[in-house]
Amino acid sequence: MKKPDSIGWKDVAWNGIRFQAPLDWEIGRIGIRYLMLENETGPVLEIKWGPVRGHFSHRTQLRRLARLQKKRLGTSVTATPLPPAWKEALSAYQVFGFSWAGETIAGSGVISYCPSCRNASLIQFYHKDFRTVGKTAQRLLASFRDPCRNEPVLWCIFDIRAAIPEKFRLVSYRFEPGKFELIFSAKGQKITLYRWGPASVFLSHRDLIRFAETMVRLPPGEPRDAIPTGPKAIEWDESPSPASRRGWWNPMKAKSVFHRFRIWHLEEKNRILGIQAEGKKPFDPCIFEKICAEYESV
Repeated sequence: MKKPDSIGWKDVAWNGIRFQAPLDWEIGRIGIRYLMLENETGPVLEIKWGPVRGHFSHRTQLRRLARLQKKRLGTSVTATPLPPAWKEALSAYQVFGFSWAGETIAGSGVISYCPSCRNASLIQFYHKDFRTVGKTAQRLLASFRDPCRNEPVLWCIFDIRAAIPEKFRLVSYRFEPGKFELIFSAKGQKITLYRWGPASVFLSHRDLIRFAETMVRLPPGEPRDAIPTGPKAIEWDESPSPASRRGWWNPMKAKSVFHRFRIWHLEEKNRILGIQAEGKKPFDPCIFEKICAEYESV
């Protein structure tokens, strides 16, 4: 493994947690509250996290991990003292160290708990020799952050970066060659983030309007320029007439009646980004503009 000061680092943020990782660590597996990062040698980092209800016990979590690790890898997990540098990096958390060793690979990690947000995280590093992971792990752990209340949640995964209001929860995601899609919802409103690329392929025989028409369900009506986002941006908007709103009280007719969709072409990144907001009540235009302004390809 290269020295941490000889390689570049990048931001990783997913469903509440965020940290910095070496540039050559790529997402290998992903879940609602799960990430595994890999490099050319295989798995290097695994993180699981979630809210805690009731009393939290590090030892209970360790026993669960031991059972899982025994079943998955046939190895035994033992409690071990944390290196002082790791403990200092996670000084804001209650922490408990562990390690395990298999025939060809070993692991060292930490179970952390944040009393203020009541979130627990399991972070483990895969390695063949613990000495190769020390400084890299220390820097990563020092950058690790749990979910924070009352502030936008950062999402930085693969080549996209976004900030979504904390009240919206991730309900589904899809990462396919050429297309990413993340869907969030909150109290009858929904936000969908899109990313397509390479744009040069998608737009080789059609313009941005024709492309949008084939990719998403657009609100009716003609598109208009979305000046705040730039010259290569267009959007559609749909709002019900005052007469049609009177039927909202009927739950049998409850559906999204307000729709707004914006799409823009990032020529320098060779990407196309899109945001769709929909719901049973108007979406705050200031929030919509802020989400668009902070959604980017990195």
